[in-house]
Amino acid sequence: IEAVPLPDIAVDVVISNCVINLSDDKAAALAEAFRVLRPGGRLGVSDVVTNGVIDPRRRAAAEQRVGCVAGSLSIDAYRDLLRKAGFVGIVIRLTVDHGDGVHSAIIQAAKPAISPGLVIRPMREGDADQVLAIYQAGLDTGQASFETVAPSWEGFTASRLPNLRYVAVDTETGLVVGWIAASPVSARPAYAGVVEHSVYVHPGCQAHGIGRALLAAFIAGSEDAGIWTIQSGIFPENAASLSLHQALGFRVVGTRERIGRHDGLWRDVLMLERRSTAVGR
Repeated sequence: IEAVPLPDIAVDVVISNCVINLSDDKAAALAEAFRVLRPGGRLGVSDVVTNGVIDPRRRAAAEQRVGCVAGSLSIDAYRDLLRKAGFVGIVIRLTVDHGDGVHSAIIQAAKPAISPGLVIRPMREGDADQVLAIYQAGLDTGQASFETVAPSWEGFTASRLPNLRYVAVDTETGLVVGWIAASPVSARPAYAGVVEHSVYVHPGCQAHGIGRALLAAFIAGSEDAGIWTIQSGIFPENAASLSLHQALGFRVVGTRERIGRHDGLWRDVLMLERRSTAVGR
């Protein structure tokens, strides 16, 4: 399970009956499950998990009653590994309580859906040049941002959350054709679940549903991460972006009139937000 003998994007469903906890490299096992799944494919696992970190004495006591406890993950650690692998729509449902903080559980997740020939995965360091080139191409349109020059990769990563960055990749060429990432809006604890996002698609690949697929994956991933509000500022003239966001549940909450100058002109910005119906209720 740490080196599945199948090609990329080969199966619709991956199932496992309580063996992932036996793996010495659970991150590799979950990454392999993600790799072999087709976009929109599903993961369904039964496993043993712990409710938080339990001390060795309690773990040993549970081992006397339930097998496979020694390598079990906490619920939060399991969820974190799934997210890092690229899964979204993560559900961990506890079933049997074995005592001493140990539970059986059903774990479900999905690989983000996108058109054939493409895949959505977490952004990597090796994507830097392509991500920044797409960013610059978007800025060059004059309709994406007040910024005119893409930052360095160091500046890009420093201002964005590490686990809410995705790229859309052409599976034949390996080229990045779009990306989405989030930044925190405040360091104050009260705003921990509020982020601002950006989504950019390669100018030669627009109008193919890539932006919509990236945004849908990002919304699912943000809810897995406990985000309850996503916000963004969009120029009123950027009709395509405005339509995309409204189609996926964003609403215009106001207009900041003549908020900044861009190429010598004062520009309005529409403020949009999407409030989760699953988190923060």
